[in-house]
Amino acid sequence: MLHRFLITLGLMLAFTIPAQAITIEELTSQPQFKQVSQFVSDIPNVDERGASYIDVNTIKVIGFEPPIYTIKATVYKAYQWNDEKVITVKDMTFTYDSSNSAASKIYRAQQQGSATSNTDVDTDATMNEDMWSNPGIMRDEEEISRFDFDGTPRPIHRGAFLRRPVVKDSLNKEFYDIADAVYYEVYKEHFDEVIVN
Repeated sequence: MLHRFLITLGLMLAFTIPAQAITIEELTSQPQFKQVSQFVSDIPNVDERGASYIDVNTIKVIGFEPPIYTIKATVYKAYQWNDEKVITVKDMTFTYDSSNSAASKIYRAQQQGSATSNTDVDTDATMNEDMWSNPGIMRDEEEISRFDFDGTPRPIHRGAFLRRPVVKDSLNKEFYDIADAVYYEVYKEHFDEVIVN
C-alpha cells in the first residue's frame, strides 16, 4: 500500500513540476524571452518590483476567424517583494476581437459623428463607455509552474482564470502590454492600430 502511494505521489510531482527550471539569468539573457512590461513600486521602504516576459518560441495562433483571433503563449513574471523573489510561469490565451480595437472604435465613432449631429463630448462619453464594456481582448490563464530566482521549484497556485477582459488602463497595463506584444509578434501590428470597418 505504501509502495502504491509513493508511486502515485511521484507521478503527481512529475506532472506538476516541469522538466526545465527557469532562472532570472535565463529570463534576462536568452533571446527567446522578450520583456514586455515592468514596474517598480513607489511605496516607501518597500522593495517591490517585477517584469513580465513572453517566450516567443511558444506563441501560436489557435484560432483564426477574422475579426476574431486567438493566440496562446507562455508568460513569465519575475516578481520581488523585499526578500521574496518568485518567477511564475503561466499559459495565457488571448482572444482578440479586432472589430473592437481602439482604432476600429474611433473609426466608427468618426463615421457616426459625421453622419449625425452628436457633439464631441457625447462621442467621447460613448467611446469611454464602449472601451470599458468591450475592450476587444479577453484572456484566459493558468499557472503551470513557479520558481525561485535561482530555478528552485516552488508550489504552484492551482486554478485557472477564465475569460477576463484586458482593458488598457493603469490597473491592467501589464496584461494589456502582454496581450499587445503577443499580437504584435504574430501580426507585426499593435492591436490598438487594427481597423475593421
